[in-house]
Amino acid sequence: MSLALACGAFAQQGSIQGTLADAAGASIPNASVRAFDQDKQVVVRETKTTRDGAFSLTPLLPGNYTVKIEAPGFKSYDSTNLKLDQTQVMSLGTIAMTVGAVSESISVESQIPVIETATSQKSFVISSKEVTELPLNGRDFMSLIRTLPGVVTNATSDFRLVFNNTDAFNVNGLRGSANNVFLDGAINTDLGANDGQYTQISLDAVGEFKVQTSAFNAEYGRNPGVMIAINTKAGGARFHGTAYDFGRNDSFDANAFFRNSQGLARAKLRYNQFGGNISGPILIPKFSTGDHKKLFFFFNYEGTRATRPLNNNTFVDVPSAAVLNGDLSGLYRAGNITYTEAGTTIDSGFRNGTVFQPGTLTRNTAQSQVSGGTPFPGNIVPQSLWNRNAPSFVKMLNFVNRAGAPQTPNLPDQVRVPFQPSYGFNKNAKVARIDYNISPSMNFFFRWADDAQRETQDIGIFNSLPYPIYPQYRKKPGSSWSWNLVNVLSPTTTNEAIFAYNHLTQVVDVTETANKANYDRTALGFQFQELFPDQNTRNRFPSFNCGIGSCNFSPFQANWRSEGKTYAITDNVTHNRGAHTFKTGVYLNLNDNKQQPGWSDALNLNFGSSISNPKDTGNTFANMLLGNFTSASQTKGIFYGDFREISTEAFVQDSWKLRSNLTLEYGIRWVYNGPTYSRGQFLQNYFLPELYDKSKAVKIQTASGATNNTIITGSGNPFQGIVQEGSN
Repeated sequence: MSLALACGAFAQQGSIQGTLADAAGASIPNASVRAFDQDKQVVVRETKTTRDGAFSLTPLLPGNYTVKIEAPGFKSYDSTNLKLDQTQVMSLGTIAMTVGAVSESISVESQIPVIETATSQKSFVISSKEVTELPLNGRDFMSLIRTLPGVVTNATSDFRLVFNNTDAFNVNGLRGSANNVFLDGAINTDLGANDGQYTQISLDAVGEFKVQTSAFNAEYGRNPGVMIAINTKAGGARFHGTAYDFGRNDSFDANAFFRNSQGLARAKLRYNQFGGNISGPILIPKFSTGDHKKLFFFFNYEGTRATRPLNNNTFVDVPSAAVLNGDLSGLYRAGNITYTEAGTTIDSGFRNGTVFQPGTLTRNTAQSQVSGGTPFPGNIVPQSLWNRNAPSFVKMLNFVNRAGAPQTPNLPDQVRVPFQPSYGFNKNAKVARIDYNISPSMNFFFRWADDAQRETQDIGIFNSLPYPIYPQYRKKPGSSWSWNLVNVLSPTTTNEAIFAYNHLTQVVDVTETANKANYDRTALGFQFQELFPDQNTRNRFPSFNCGIGSCNFSPFQANWRSEGKTYAITDNVTHNRGAHTFKTGVYLNLNDNKQQPGWSDALNLNFGSSISNPKDTGNTFANMLLGNFTSASQTKGIFYGDFREISTEAFVQDSWKLRSNLTLEYGIRWVYNGPTYSRGQFLQNYFLPELYDKSKAVKIQTASGATNNTIITGSGNPFQGIVQEGSN
């Protein structure tokens, strides 16, 4: 049974519990109980049994243990090969001691996993052996999570080369953004969107995964979702090393059916992941010696170099060569343009797709439909009328090779060009860990993880272009530090303290090897003046959509940055008293996030047909050739917001063993999530209803025309009721 108020996790320690009794069932108090780490070959915890014969070895890091028990008048007892998982409460039940000398011993080897009967928590563990030996397509941790009950995903492929997102799978019907990922007991999920990790370590650095799905105790908090706990490997008493290299190549693959049917070669696939581990004791004379090891290390490096198709698209539809010369006759469609007047549909007499000469286009009374105008003869826009920037737009549309390209089915104004965009992924991941066994009552470890990732897309990041004229990269150097100290204050009281610091930075920019002749506005020949030239840091072409085929040239802004930092302190105290195990703790978390909002770094030109365009031709492409834009916009200023949020949590709980087969768990958790506030140069503005004066409200233009739905100049104050953060 359990009563709790939240779920998540802030520690990775487990415990081993049990009760000693003699042959008659009487309790054995004051017996010596020790936990021996089989990998490090050291005693890491020791305690005494209570007057009821109960003992609890806590907290213990995940690992392989031997429990050694000694009591006067009884043979010593060893229980070996006890595999303790993260946050596991392992119960050895009632251990019957045998009368005899302490020098005599009874050894019991654990052959099967011990069932977790001391808690109602439901969890699933993926062991280190499963982590390293299960064949995984892409060696992605999500593939491991999907092996557990209740985990589903909408991913169409298990071969993922993406940044370290954590929201691509759902557990027990919960949202992906509710997933909590912890690394060595410390939060590893970016608070900004709760959809990614600060660092994603190599699978060969993972000790185990544990997914806790329900019946959470009060000690677990932060998000109402599942807890995904990952612990890193640690060094042992002996030196160990591994080296590996995993590879995939399209040379080993058969061609896909649909690529064969289109006469296309195999899609390019290159995947190479290489690295290794080294671990063992740190030997220091008179401090950590071969006979008395106290310091241990573990280090992992893994590199990934990969290229794969970005998506399943194998072609792009682009304007035909005739269209690029101003011949828009391919836009004609069956039937005539119709419009409505007073509920009656009227035939304009002009074919669908007709392009009208600037300034002659007419609309119906409601101004919602084209009714007529003076058409260009044959739908051909003479080059003598073209705007001086038209050749630059056409030059951009001509970078794709149309030679031999067939007409797009049912669209005579377009041709279908074979093309498949590519995605590149590079990663260098490192993990270093130092364990210090100070004494059987005090242990410490430090862990550092560094995760430098970089992805490239030849058609751009976030926003896609039709073909690769402005390739972009996104890099994310992320790091994580964790300090963990466990101190046994008394045979019945222990303290665990964790301090963690996480940091990541993201940058999006044009690739260093991109051909400036393809994107530089000066090299392309654009001659117009931008509204705010200093904002276009890469001097790229204007954003626009030509309106025919795949023709949206609106890339994500270059030189974009985002930064996240998390400072977290966890302190838990556990106290055993009779049949009760009391636990209380606090969690302090400070989040600093910085990010640039989306902005128009280059001039954004809208050539779409609109009543707001007095020289509208009724066609986007013709408007582009003639230079008749409906609107032009560009952001003034490059902004970098700085935001902070502080949260505090505390809990108290009790695990009450009513009898050998019944444990009652209950507790309460208090959570305070402070408001997110901005700092630095750019502060947020808020609307306060109590400061709004209706008599000063602005008026909106309701009449039809170019100014429809705009504020009538001088009609009121549009900013009343808005105050800046930090002002009185």
